[in-house]
Amino acid sequence: MKRILVSSILLVPALMSGQVTGAAKGSATAAAATSKPLPAQASAQAQAMTALHVPDRFSASGKAQLEATYNDARRSNLPTAPIAKRVAEGEAKGASEASIVAAAARVKGDMEASQRAMIAAGRTRPSGEETERGAMLMARGVTSAQIETVARHAPSDRSLVVAFDVLGRLSDQGMPVTQALARVQAKLDSRASDAVLISMAGSQHAGAAGQAGASAGAGAGVGVNAGVGVSAGAATRGTTTAATGVGAGVAGAVTGVVKKP
Repeated sequence: MKRILVSSILLVPALMSGQVTGAAKGSATAAAATSKPLPAQASAQAQAMTALHVPDRFSASGKAQLEATYNDARRSNLPTAPIAKRVAEGEAKGASEASIVAAAARVKGDMEASQRAMIAAGRTRPSGEETERGAMLMARGVTSAQIETVARHAPSDRSLVVAFDVLGRLSDQGMPVTQALARVQAKLDSRASDAVLISMAGSQHAGAAGQAGASAGAGAGVGVNAGVGVSAGAATRGTTTAATGVGAGVAGAVTGVVKKP
């Protein structure tokens, strides 16, 4: 009995020590798993860093300004991809460092104004795509007040991406902004679908193309008629001149025969 009791007493500390060691190892493993980012998280972080395009040729000052622009956009919940796209476009065109930095700042400023306009219209969290499309409209000359007006004419749960896109298309086709705004707002007030809005831009484009084709056809007709007229006139003048020359020659010949020596 004494031996059994002694053995039991000696085994208890060992068991307790094993439990503590196992718990410690489990905690360390959990901590390591928590500190190491998951593959999907690591990929998202890498994509986010890639999206912040800063040209290597830029000076330290230029890089700092671009990075500040990206950071300000993130803090304001603005998409950074449009800024990076503008930087890449400037690089492709060989633009100067100063002009690229200024263009990036303008894109951020337009997105901030677009976001504020939609928030003023009652949208608490405009999406990044809505903000980007609104900024593209502002780059075309649409004001923040007009962006706000469009947002007020649409239900709060309806995306403004298509409405902004159609507005931009109508403007690109030569329609005055105020007229395009009136058309888009009327469709939004009638709760027209996005497909109807898109078709409106398509029909406008087709009408403009048809009018241009008719004008070109009319011009071509005028040119052909004019050419025919000129050719006919030239032919008539040539015939008359030839006839005159022939008549003169005949008259001379007759005169020479009739004239006495």
